[in-house]
Amino acid sequence: MRGRSQLWLILALSTTFVAAGQAPTAPLSPTGIRLEPLAPTAEQSARIRRADEALASQPRNVDLLIQAALAREDVWRYVEAAELYGRAIDADPDDYRPYLGRAHRILRLRQFDRALADLNRAAELDPYGFNTAYLRGLVLYLRGEFGRAADEYGRCMALAGDPKALALAKQGRVPGDPRHCMLVATDDPTRVAITAWRYRALRRAGRNDEAAMLLGTIQDGLTIPSQPDTRAYASSVIKPDDNTHYYLLLLFYRGLRTEAELLDRQKFGAQWSTAAYGVAVWHLVEGRRDRGLALLREIVAEPYWARLGHVAAETDLVRLGGEP
Repeated sequence: MRGRSQLWLILALSTTFVAAGQAPTAPLSPTGIRLEPLAPTAEQSARIRRADEALASQPRNVDLLIQAALAREDVWRYVEAAELYGRAIDADPDDYRPYLGRAHRILRLRQFDRALADLNRAAELDPYGFNTAYLRGLVLYLRGEFGRAADEYGRCMALAGDPKALALAKQGRVPGDPRHCMLVATDDPTRVAITAWRYRALRRAGRNDEAAMLLGTIQDGLTIPSQPDTRAYASSVIKPDDNTHYYLLLLFYRGLRTEAELLDRQKFGAQWSTAAYGVAVWHLVEGRRDRGLALLREIVAEPYWARLGHVAAETDLVRLGGEP
């Protein structure tokens, strides 16, 4: 098994701004996967160019730095995006958004320790933020700190039942990210995403009674939109996505969906790796190590290195000594 230092391989970022037509050397993952960006379409290249042109006249404008970073993220140019978020932090160290945005990208570069430091700072600046809590729990999970991950998810979920926090949300006075933890109480797509990761963290921490109680709060018959309305989150650096796979995984854990349904590549498309990862973890916590490892290897064999399911599968393979 590889050592912890290899598992949490720190990948150096370029400290020099990279223009739209250039690209730094792609780093390697802990298992030697080259983290290559995607080739941009003409439309994506134009978006990057427009963002850079706007930034050129105001190079310390935090909003423009964030837009230049976001323009690169669709094509997985995370090294460049992280550098831009770093410049935004230098320009305004008390804005939570660049810390959150950088963490969201460098965790995909397998820089978990650095991502956690960013998320800890983001949480100080934006204690109600759902995206910050969700990612902080995820990074703790990826580090193998399953109990701490479950507790961080639980902290966010508890805010959805806190009268003072709910009053702020009702009055539209929540500071920070408009996607806040209190939405867990009213927004099913938000609730199923955090519940899926918290359930897995609890199971892997051995807190099975808590996991069972949590799973019992999810009922069949919820409607999870495949194209969520993101207009309310225009100022967020992370927009809501289709969380159908998280909901179906929770129903699978309850015995209400089959494994074949969750491993349907045509149904889940780009989200297949995350759905398959949820099934793999189920086998691991139920004692079916060989089946779980086989699924993890299948996920890592896919080229979609930036998907969260791929990151988690690779990390588990290293931790469990089941390298592909």
